[in-house]
Amino acid sequence: MPLREALTMLGIQLFWALVMLLVSDLFWHRSMRVQSGYVMVMASKFKDYAKYPATIFNRVFRFIFTFIIPITFIAYYPSLVILRPDAVPLLSWLSPLIGCMFFYISYLVWMRGATRYNGTGS
Repeated sequence: MPLREALTMLGIQLFWALVMLLVSDLFWHRSMRVQSGYVMVMASKFKDYAKYPATIFNRVFRFIFTFIIPITFIAYYPSLVILRPDAVPLLSWLSPLIGCMFFYISYLVWMRGATRYNGTGS
């Protein structure tokens, strides 16, 4: 698989892992199920933040968007491999590993929430 397609797949994987993690929160907050649209709005906002380079954020937000909510790995770090092949930062090469780890964490949270699900009650 060429590098460009692999990086695109990585961004898609990370975005859907983020959406899955946000949506799985609704398993624990039953009163919010009616307002689940807000979760999708938040996911959309994260997608919007992923469009910007990480360098425009201050250090606190750069840390949050890199290591806590890894939206910089959706587009910024993978794009550096294509745009600056001679000066690729280490985090760009770690993107596949971080993407797989975040996807696995979101999968575990989803499965834990799914075991708590009781159904609609109807």
